[in-house]
Amino acid sequence: MPTYMIHLCVARKFNPEANIDFYIGNLAPDSVAGEDKHISHLRNASDMESALKEFALRINTENEYLKGVLLHLFVDWQWNDILILPDFIKKNGDDWYQKYYDESGLTEHYLYHNTDWAYELWEQMDLCDDFDFVETKFIVKDNIKDLIKGYRGRRRNNWEIETKIKPSTEFHLLLINKFADDVVAYFNNWLGELKYKIDG
Repeated sequence: MPTYMIHLCVARKFNPEANIDFYIGNLAPDSVAGEDKHISHLRNASDMESALKEFALRINTENEYLKGVLLHLFVDWQWNDILILPDFIKKNGDDWYQKYYDESGLTEHYLYHNTDWAYELWEQMDLCDDFDFVETKFIVKDNIKDLIKGYRGRRRNNWEIETKIKPSTEFHLLLINKFADDVVAYFNNWLGELKYKIDG
């Protein structure tokens, strides 16, 4: 359950020069709602890594949009199952969810308003109608556009409030940067090993 901005922070670490299709792909799975979102994120799989490998083998990872979708799913797996959320739940016990929701909101507001790239990147994604969309289960192009447009609209409307919000003490910048560095390294190794098995 990393936030949109955390996904984009990782995407920029992975390739700061990537085209806009890649960044849109990094948000695309979150445009799905309800039970379908569970499936579009492969969370119905008994083994998340195996499901990710199967997905990676089915798609063209040279397509920047699809590579973004794959990175999104990989980041979710690392955050939710391995690096961040298990420790957070252990630390906070049965009442973890509300605290997680609150702290994630602080992180999202702060990252959006306190990076030197977020405003421009979200604007570019909003203005891009012709990205190289490829159909995958439950992800609809119009819903991706609605997610991006709606997000920008909420941020503009709440600008005066949000810009005064302090960063999360749980998901602070040091943690986010370390997570992004680690997960990019893991993803590169994971994808490299997968390609080696295919090509070798």
